Amino acid sequence: MSMENEGRRHFHRVRFDGRAFLTFESGDELPVELMDLSLQGALVRTADPLPEDRHTAYGYLRVPLNPDFHILLMVQVVRMDGHDLGLRVTQMDLESAQHLRRIVELNLGDPELLNRDLAALVNT
Repeated sequence: MSMENEGRRHFHRVRFDGRAFLTFESGDELPVELMDLSLQGALVRTADPLPEDRHTAYGYLRVPLNPDFHILLMVQVVRMDGHDLGLRVTQMDLESAQHLRRIVELNLGDPELLNRDLAALVNT
């Protein structure tokens, strides 16, 4: 296992190259490039840097998996570095949690890795 994979296993992160959409409380939707995803957070890249008033904004991250389904995560911006945003996941619905867990399991190969993290985030 490479050091990069070992680091991702430690943080339960999955490299994710794809499009996602960040919607803020104001209703503004921003297309973003999703680079990294876990039950705890995500790393996304924006086309333009976010205004300073969004530094700690809450919103939703929608990750399309196919034309009929997406993962929806409630997130908070916790870090801004130019075009890169660090997002902390604060809550998700059960269906999104199940799909995200499966994606992480398939990529990290350990179904027991996420049991303790999942329950605290699921909005039932």
